[in-house]
Order: sequence, then structure tokens, then C-alpha cells
Amino acid sequence: MSELVVQGLRKSFGNNVVVNDISFSVQEGEFFVLLGPSGGGKSTTLRLICGLEQPDSGKIVLGNQDITNLTPRQRNLGMVFQDYGLYPNMTVFGNIAYGLETRHVAKNEVDKRVRSAAEMLGLTSHLPRSINDLSGGEQQRVALARCLAKDAELFLFDEPLSNLDPKLRFQARRDILNVHRTKKKPSLYVTHDQSEAFAVGDRIAVIAKGRLQQVGTPDELINFPSNVFMARFIGTPPMNTLTGQLVRGNGAFAVAINGLTIPLPAKWNAILQNYQQNEIILGLPPTAIVQQEFFTTVDHQVYQIPAEVLDIESQIGESILTLKLGNDLTAQAQFSDGEEAHPNVGDRIKVGVNLEALKLFDPISENAIKVE
Repeated sequence: MSELVVQGLRKSFGNNVVVNDISFSVQEGEFFVLLGPSGGGKSTTLRLICGLEQPDSGKIVLGNQDITNLTPRQRNLGMVFQDYGLYPNMTVFGNIAYGLETRHVAKNEVDKRVRSAAEMLGLTSHLPRSINDLSGGEQQRVALARCLAKDAELFLFDEPLSNLDPKLRFQARRDILNVHRTKKKPSLYVTHDQSEAFAVGDRIAVIAKGRLQQVGTPDELINFPSNVFMARFIGTPPMNTLTGQLVRGNGAFAVAINGLTIPLPAKWNAILQNYQQNEIILGLPPTAIVQQEFFTTVDHQVYQIPAEVLDIESQIGESILTLKLGNDLTAQAQFSDGEEAHPNVGDRIKVGVNLEALKLFDPISENAIKVE
């Protein structure tokens, strides 16, 4: 079984720790994404896995083999990088065949694999052509074909779509997923683009500031952020995070913020009984804010708040509204086209908060407070 297991990876450059105790696993046939802001450590993690960098500590196991100290060639990986790594002095055929020829694969087998990969990616007629004669999208498919031709145990993709214009990215994602499904091996994909990560990933690991912030499905990352960073990072727009005071009374709890007192559902009572601090961070998802005209569409209790529309950003199928809630609390709301009563900037409206959708975070650790 081709399972990748990464245990306690650490890498420093001088005094700068860029990968700090990273651990995760990728199952056979799983498409796993490393997502995070630029400079957060995700690409360095990939370079450690493929052997282009050596970790200061930690372990990398592929299948049943410890590959931590093996050279890239010894690891039997298929790799596609941001710049594709193609050879301009070779034909398309030569580029696809290169990795096989350096491993001394029989000539007839090389020809068979190259033509099979080229056919799958629509490159058969391009095989005699020079790399320099190809478009960016065609070059990306050549890099994928070279990867597909290998009988690798793990496939790695480092920002492979960043050089393509938006019109080509959709087809390129489909090509990458087709390669993955054909090979049925673990795939590891690095990107800073959330929409890209959510489109391809079975599971996603978010890396920032050298640390693993959370691993989960796209739904888990959106709806159950593990900490304040995740709440502020995931989503467009991300979750509103509002610092307030925890109010206790008659066995129930509320959060007081800038003149508003937002009641918390009873599900929080047990966990908050032992909460020692007065300050707390409230997570308010943009989708949890509902206009008055649509209160009846919410299955749970709605807390009503007067609001002023400060800004409206129209997007495909939805609108993002920046609202002033109550006296002086700014939050963003996300309304689908069918759920919007089309207010204008400057309008005073009434909105409701779906209380069941609220999240809570500890202001000191910044970790999520979870309902047991």
C-alpha cells in the first residue's frame, strides 16, 4: 500500500524555523492538499518530502519504507512544479520520456508509456514538436504527461496552475485529477489558492507560520475552524471574529460586544460553566447573518439586530455586504442572490444572527472552544 506518513518534520534556515513539527498522512488514492499563505512553510514541506531539502528532524515514510535520507531519484516520485521543469532543447516526446530513459526503462516500454500518456492528455500530435513552440497550457500538459508516464508511488504538485490564466485552470485541474484517478496513488498538491484547494482536495492541511493549523475536509475547515487563524483565513469573506465579554446569568450565557448582548444557545452551557475568563472571541460566519425578509428560512433561533449597509460587493451568485451592527460593530455578511432583498449603501435594515452557527474561541490560546 502506497501511504505517505510525515512525522514531526522540522526545518530551519539559520535562526528561521520554517517547518515546525509538521505531521500528517496521505492515504492510497487520496488527493491531499497543503494550503496556506505564501512563506508559511508548505512548499518547504513538499521539498522535504521529495528530497530537495533535508529535515533537521522528523521522519518520512512511503509505503513501508523510510525515505527520509534517500535522494530524490531513489524515492520514486512523480513531480510537477510551478515552472514545469521542461527541457527546451528537447521535443515533447523527449521531455515525457526523459525520466524513463534515465531509469534505463526498455525502449519499447518508453515508447508505449509516452504515447499512452500523450493520448490521455491530448498531446499525440504534439510529440514531435519543440517545447518552445507550445503555449503555457500545452507545456503544463507535457509536465503532467511526464508525471503520468512514470510508475511512481507518490505524485507531488507544487503550485502547478499559477502560471496559467483563469480560462485554462479549469481544464488543467481536470487533467491533474484524471492523472490522479488513473494512477490511484497518493497525491500531494501545494497551493495558496483556497478555491483551487477546495476544488481538488479530498482533505486539506493548512500550514502557516511553519505550523500545521488544521487538517480536514473542505466542509470541516469552513464549518469547524480549529483556531482564530483558521476562522480568519478560510472563506471569502472569512468568519467575523469579535472580541467581547462573557455574560453569565440564570444558568445561561451571552456575549456582550459594543452595546450588543448576543445570547448563546443552551448547547454552550455545560462547557462554559468551567470557563474562567471574562473575555471571549465570538466567531460569526458571514452566512449566519440573515436579512429580515428571510428570517423564516432559518431553522434555529434568530437574534435580531439593526444594521447599516456600509458597502456592497457583488459577486457571481451572491453579494458581500459590510454592515455596521448596533452602535459600532462592523461585520461582513454573505447573501446568495435568492436571499438578498437588494439594499443599497447607506440603507438601515434589520438583520438576524443564526445563533446555532456561532463559534467561540479562547482569547489566550486562540483555540476553538468545542461543544462536547
